[in-house]
Amino acid sequence: MKTIFITSFHPHISRNILSTEAFRILRAEKRLQIVIVVPEYKSAYFREQFGGPNVMIEGVKPYQASRLFRGLFFKKLGMFLFDSRSARNLKRYQYHVNKKPLQFALGLSLGAIGRLFFIRARVRALDYRFSPRGIFEPLLRKYHPNLIFSTDVQNENDVALMQDARRFGVRTVGMVRSWDNLTLRILRIFPDTLLVGSETLRQELDRFHRYPRSRAVITGNPHYDGYQSSSIRQSREELCREYGLDPLKKLIVYAPISNALIRKNDADQYILNLLSEVRDASILVRFPPEKGVTLDGFVPPRHMAFDRPGFVFKDKEVGDREIRPEDDERLAVMLAHADLVITGPTSICLDGIFFDKPVIAVNIYPTPRPFFDTAWRYGDLHIQKLLATGAVRYAGTKETFLGAIDDYLKNPDRDREGRARGRALWFSHADGHAGARMAGELLNMLDRS
Repeated sequence: MKTIFITSFHPHISRNILSTEAFRILRAEKRLQIVIVVPEYKSAYFREQFGGPNVMIEGVKPYQASRLFRGLFFKKLGMFLFDSRSARNLKRYQYHVNKKPLQFALGLSLGAIGRLFFIRARVRALDYRFSPRGIFEPLLRKYHPNLIFSTDVQNENDVALMQDARRFGVRTVGMVRSWDNLTLRILRIFPDTLLVGSETLRQELDRFHRYPRSRAVITGNPHYDGYQSSSIRQSREELCREYGLDPLKKLIVYAPISNALIRKNDADQYILNLLSEVRDASILVRFPPEKGVTLDGFVPPRHMAFDRPGFVFKDKEVGDREIRPEDDERLAVMLAHADLVITGPTSICLDGIFFDKPVIAVNIYPTPRPFFDTAWRYGDLHIQKLLATGAVRYAGTKETFLGAIDDYLKNPDRDREGRARGRALWFSHADGHAGARMAGELLNMLDRS
């Protein structure tokens, strides 16, 4: 029997991997033992959701490396050495917040140095040599795995596990978790193989990281397999009635921007107040599962309903909630039946265009504010690339926002060509078989180990 470790340290991994066909195929392999490595306080949840005769759950204390100076040093260095539009704006934002000119100058200088890829290679070698080691040694000795599947290759915990695995001579395969991950920090370790969701991400691996193209495999994103039209089992009428909404009205899905993107989040309540006046449509507000949203006494009107997904571990802590299978299925149903999707610079933009729905990317506030106090403060490369395709409509003023709502509700085919261009970039392998391709790649690697 062979053994594979699968990491799940980010709330999206339950959705991205463990609730997909990829995991179901792996779990069905009787000759395979699967060990899911998770934060220790989530062990019971994962055991109930995903455990089985050949599936072990191992909880560990997360973020142990950065509790030591040298671990934190290499983690920070990985961000400072990266240079892209997104990375530079992140450094400018940090200066806007903490007003530390020496830190800002150092960050820009290190970014310039980090453009030299041989410098990054040297830093990776030093990182491997001097970062805290042995964090995952007890698990490696206990199970003697044949393969490590790092589901979030830039996560600190995944990095520490892959570094320990390399010292033990265990092969590693990594995955890029999200569409924006490759434009913010360096890869601290190169896994033996790296799985990506689209040709666009493979190009970014080459452009920003010089990861060997021959070792990058495009599988697609398994969780989008469940977004195929054949997988949508709930009707529009059933969905609306469940939330007490009128199924005869147009349906607007709003995904709040969240407190994670704005220091003082008065944007979401402002947008909800504006949507409250859109009386000829039903408004379904889908809160982000793992991010807080500040609403100061807001009471939704009768044509608006709230959906709050995610398994709650601690009532007052939103960040570590897990996305359950039913949460993701519900999002797919909402988007499939929506007439319009509204959000900020979030991945919901991609989810909306997957279903060929009009999408408004909003950037409005009740009062004027500096650029770095907005949700768009990073000017991220990925969101700018998306806007350039014409797949989503940017709304930077109240008037533009309300005008776009009216236009899209009357003309849902508007910008359809742009949405097709966006799908071509990020959904090159979204054919309903991404999970099978991913599982196939992992099983082939296990056969060769």
